Amino acid sequence: MIPPLVLLGSGYTLTRLAVAEARVGRDVLAATRDAARRRELEDAGARVTSLDDALTRTAGAHVVVSVPPDAGLDERIAGALAQRAPARLVYLSSTGVYGAARGHVDEDTPVDPSWPAARDRIEAESRYLPLGARVLRIAGIYGPGRSTLSRLLAGAVRLPEGGGGRISRVHVDDLVEAIRVVLQRGEPGAFYCVADERPASQTETVTWLCQRLGMPLPPTVPLESLHESLRGDRAVSNARLKDLGWQPRYPDYVAGFTALLKAEGRATDPESLTLRRLRPDEAEVFWGLRLRGLREHPEAFGASLEEDEVRPMEVVRARLGAASQVVLGAFDGERLVGVAGLRREDGRKVAHKAVVWGMYVLPEYRSRGVGRRLLVGIIEEGRRMAGVERLLLTVVAGNASAQALYRSLGFQTYGVEPAALKIGEAHIDKELMCLPL
Repeated sequence: MIPPLVLLGSGYTLTRLAVAEARVGRDVLAATRDAARRRELEDAGARVTSLDDALTRTAGAHVVVSVPPDAGLDERIAGALAQRAPARLVYLSSTGVYGAARGHVDEDTPVDPSWPAARDRIEAESRYLPLGARVLRIAGIYGPGRSTLSRLLAGAVRLPEGGGGRISRVHVDDLVEAIRVVLQRGEPGAFYCVADERPASQTETVTWLCQRLGMPLPPTVPLESLHESLRGDRAVSNARLKDLGWQPRYPDYVAGFTALLKAEGRATDPESLTLRRLRPDEAEVFWGLRLRGLREHPEAFGASLEEDEVRPMEVVRARLGAASQVVLGAFDGERLVGVAGLRREDGRKVAHKAVVWGMYVLPEYRSRGVGRRLLVGIIEEGRRMAGVERLLLTVVAGNASAQALYRSLGFQTYGVEPAALKIGEAHIDKELMCLPL
């Protein structure tokens, strides 16, 4: 019979372990004070209790400790475990114990107690090792809702000047599996480093994500201004853990972040989308998408919903067939998911200019690079228009994400038109941008 699993400190990682184990019928007792996690644990069938109660139920159980040292509870927890000895004990530590170590790092690399954060972890490890604990020294954990992806989308990422050094990471689901493996096969008193197969710099991973999402790179800052976990150059070995039979499902950030993008509905590869000119016979589907944009974001368009709703369809078809302009559509299979137009100015003195208009992408396809693909395509169309020397567009002042996209492709601001639009009683300023071809 499998012993019960007692989890002390059911945070991000141990909640995922608890849910997975409880769903296959294991008796799981999880200590947490987080109301949201309590609900998730109970829904999966785990028993949720206080730390004090959990410490009375550790005798003969499999126990995992994930209480951070700054909680000041390690002495009390270790004392309780000494009185009610678990059958197997795992303590979740951090590769932060290696402090200033650089280059290749493994279990035999000396720890660095000169770093305050390292010193606290080393002291915590020393309390559990005499109890036969298997100690996991874990690299940076990422996963759903907790990753560079989340911070990038929130605008909270800054890149180090010069690119920065290598950082080791591990996907939370691979960490959960590592805990299972070490509980089953790990040696008492042994250390196991947990990391994926490919350390990579913050700049490398963020650049990859930005390319997938069609986002501009975040700004750079001096290396010393970033958190110490982002300032090193460390490649953590997972060889000892793999000797126990552990294999990461996500061996590098590409596999891990691809899974996160898919889980969050951002998995569409921009390169798999079809981008082409819309035909006159596609007027109805095009106009339906445009009216949705006008309805949802009236401030982003110079046209009004009321006017365009009654526009005759023959006018729309003529627009799609006109020689002086082009409307590009982005298709996911047969579905039109985004549009952008380019219209060459009439008149001999202004024919060297073309205006970008009507750009709109369905909400569920944003942050997937669709807008960037459309804009790149529009720029290419502009370069094919004989005599066109510059493209013009306007964007709502303060729309930082759109402005960043346009600037990343070379558009420059040349002015702001105050009160360019009036919607009801609200006045909206427009930023004027230009791209010399």
